[in-house]
Amino acid sequence: MPFVLISDTYPTREQVTNGAKELVVDSKPKQLFVHKKDADANTKCPFHSSQASTDASQVLKYWSTKQDERMRQALKKLRTTRDDFRTGDYAKCFSWDEISNEYRRLDDENSHEQLPDKPDLTWYAVVFRSKRRADCNNLDLFMADKEAYEEAYEITNGALLVYWYTDLDEDHNCLATCVWTSRDIARSVNSLPAHRQAASLAADSYEHYKIDRYRIQWNGNEKTLGLEPW
Repeated sequence: MPFVLISDTYPTREQVTNGAKELVVDSKPKQLFVHKKDADANTKCPFHSSQASTDASQVLKYWSTKQDERMRQALKKLRTTRDDFRTGDYAKCFSWDEISNEYRRLDDENSHEQLPDKPDLTWYAVVFRSKRRADCNNLDLFMADKEAYEEAYEITNGALLVYWYTDLDEDHNCLATCVWTSRDIARSVNSLPAHRQAASLAADSYEHYKIDRYRIQWNGNEKTLGLEPW
């Protein structure tokens, strides 16, 4: 069974060592989005770890929109629909129809709200496919990944909407994916210390890996969600 890492709980090293397999979280932290000048002092990472200690002056900040929060909720429906999801077509191997239906339900449920007229909305997905080396230290790699994403969540004030990470298949293939509110924000975190540290493990961890990027677009007129390579 894959790891499902959503919103505000991440397995600890002890939990992973003891065989934690699935964590699905519905709650949200009480204070995610703050004024820029207060961000470093007040933003608490929902992964319940220490504050990221880094100069984040070059990282773009995020302020909540109701559409993004609906997508954050809809992405709780993210699950696989085919056994070959680690290597198969990303747009066909996950429950995008279900996520689309949930976003539509939330949109209709809140149709009374006065929101800016944005019939078409876009989010940014990153897909990391890899084949692990047989001698890879999986636990250290997992924890480095954890620290990179909790750092990114904190520094951007919550622009990371979902992070999903799976276990290995019998051939050591793995897939991780994340969805962001913005492509520019996602790209701006690449130079952060924990991200650089996680990236430095690649040569000793993978036989090969590939990164794909997708545009997730909501068509406001047709009320459907679509994916295309970015």
